[in-house]
Amino acid sequence: MIDIHSHIVFDVDDGPKTIDESLDLIGESYRQGVRKIVSTSHRRKGMFETPEDKIFANFSQVKEAAEAKYEGLEILYGGELYYSGDILEKLERGQVPKMNNTRFALIEFSMTTPWKDIHTALSNVIMLGITPVVAHIERYNALEFNEERVRELINMGCYTQINSSHVLKPKLFGDKYRQFKKRAHYFLEKNLVHCVASDMHNLGPRPPFMDEAREIITKDFGTKRAYALFEGNPQTLLENKDL
Repeated sequence: MIDIHSHIVFDVDDGPKTIDESLDLIGESYRQGVRKIVSTSHRRKGMFETPEDKIFANFSQVKEAAEAKYEGLEILYGGELYYSGDILEKLERGQVPKMNNTRFALIEFSMTTPWKDIHTALSNVIMLGITPVVAHIERYNALEFNEERVRELINMGCYTQINSSHVLKPKLFGDKYRQFKKRAHYFLEKNLVHCVASDMHNLGPRPPFMDEAREIITKDFGTKRAYALFEGNPQTLLENKDL
């Protein structure tokens, strides 16, 4: 499997604190069957402002150690870019990473970003000649159960990603992610999802659930669809090709 959204670099955002934590997290992903991971540490003004050279230096350490430890594993560079005017400028200047040096960039918003702002932001990114992959679309209230809006983003040229943790079935009681899971299922039902990725941060509350998610999607939507979401589509994007 290929995971295009992950927080695996230590001491740069809210992901792992040490290189050992990075390697343990990657090890769990590997155990689940993931063989390519795009590292997408947060870039967010006012919240995650680690200098780019430090992120890249720590990434390089993680890549070298993980690829040596886990046979056949490939770690690629990227970023999860929280949209702002500042990020748009940095994207234009090439100061923040796209996904594996392709024309695709993983873009995120806050849960409460209004629809108009999401639409404008993604249009601005597209005008730079960069194609947005919209991170965890199930998190945004503005897109909730709204096929028309997501379809509009796709027609503009965007691609969509949902988190593997939100593919899991809701727990009967006290599931704080119930709403996200319901939205994710709706988007899958409506065939509005291009990639499922882990958005893993740690082995505690935010581990990868790639194997479980794939099992569920295979059962609910078939092998071919599961292959596209976990392997085929992410691989095509990493090759800098449209789906």
